[in-house]
Amino acid sequence: MRIYIAGPMTGYENYNFPAFDIARDRLKNLGHEPISPADMDRDLGYEPDAAGAIDNFDYKAAIKRCCVAVCDADAVYLLNGWTASKGARAEKAVAEAIGLQILYESVGVSGEIKVGLTKAR
Repeated sequence: MRIYIAGPMTGYENYNFPAFDIARDRLKNLGHEPISPADMDRDLGYEPDAAGAIDNFDYKAAIKRCCVAVCDADAVYLLNGWTASKGARAEKAVAEAIGLQILYESVGVSGEIKVGLTKAR
């Protein structure tokens, strides 16, 4: 299954790329084909820890690119904290509008991410 990863970036250290990378790797290990906006940004040469990286970032183009990627997916996987992200909320809305399955990241009491997926509530 092609699964788009949505979650918060702005305001996080390294724009939360590490959380997207962990989710991507876990989904891949479960046999899915993850689509990560962090990887999409890297493919365009954006590295969040580079000096001045955000200065050249085109947020409108990123949202457009991500909404197209959502439309190419079978499901959307929402990282914890997604409700605080305008972009993730928009991606979820697009997914719901076209009838995609919505999955949620689960976090155990210890703070460790569980390997399983939680379906839409």
